[in-house]
Amino acid sequence: MVLTIVLVVILGGGASAAWALGKTRATPMPLGYSAGPSADQTVRLSSSANQYPRADDVRQTLQGYFEAINRRDFDAWATVVAPDQSASQTADEWIHKYSTTIDSNLMVVDIQDDPLRARLMFTSEQDSEFAPKRLPVDCINWDLTYLLTDRDGTLVLSGIDPSAQAMTACR
Repeated sequence: MVLTIVLVVILGGGASAAWALGKTRATPMPLGYSAGPSADQTVRLSSSANQYPRADDVRQTLQGYFEAINRRDFDAWATVVAPDQSASQTADEWIHKYSTTIDSNLMVVDIQDDPLRARLMFTSEQDSEFAPKRLPVDCINWDLTYLLTDRDGTLVLSGIDPSAQAMTACR
């Protein structure tokens, strides 16, 4: 009996881990995408993402988000995120947090519904003191899935899917 319970727990844990890892990499890296910093700060769509009916709305929302970060424009950023995202910090805190950040090489890999989410690969350069504590480097290649929602007929970013994110130091 004890052996059966142990096996069920182990198999259940393995299945959960496999499911979580599978969610992290929903689709492969798009053709032609090469990680690393770039002079290009334009949000691009993979051929797969471009087939989504609201692909351009998603792209425009993400473009506004990253332009605001790269320009240190809190007010512009606040227009493309859900109110609870911008309410958690002051403009001065936000500007300080992104004071050295430059995001580039932005590619929407995939867009899915229920909830609406967009997987995005990009590179972030920043002083290492502003990098995540678990990866304190000055250049990071990100693979994140952003959650989006409608606010008065306009898409806004409402968060990041914690089960679908990865970061690696640039080479």
